[in-house]
Amino acid sequence: MPVQYELRRASLNNVSDVAGLWQHEGGTVFEAGKQVGFYASYKRVTNGGTTAENTAMLTLTIFFNKLLGTTAPENITLQGSHDFNTGNEVGSVSAASLSHHAMIAQNFSRNGATNVVTVG
Repeated sequence: MPVQYELRRASLNNVSDVAGLWQHEGGTVFEAGKQVGFYASYKRVTNGGTTAENTAMLTLTIFFNKLLGTTAPENITLQGSHDFNTGNEVGSVSAASLSHHAMIAQNFSRNGATNVVTVG
């Protein structure tokens, strides 16, 4: 059954270099209206590789709220592509902590208009 997360952006920063652009984004994550964690993502625009389609390589990690007594948050990492025309993203779950390991290799999509990520 698909899971949906709403991402609420708190920051967005662009960092240019000779090879292209890094875009860093971070904020909070909600599931069914309840905050369940935070996220960080980066997009990489590479001159000559992603610019023709106005797209970027994407890595996005969701850090779930830490449980009492734990030292690091449970997490899932999504990798794929970002379309700058629509804000949409597609790809799959590339890594996950133990509590979310069943999500590994599942597809995901992010609706750029709503900032809702659907996994599965």
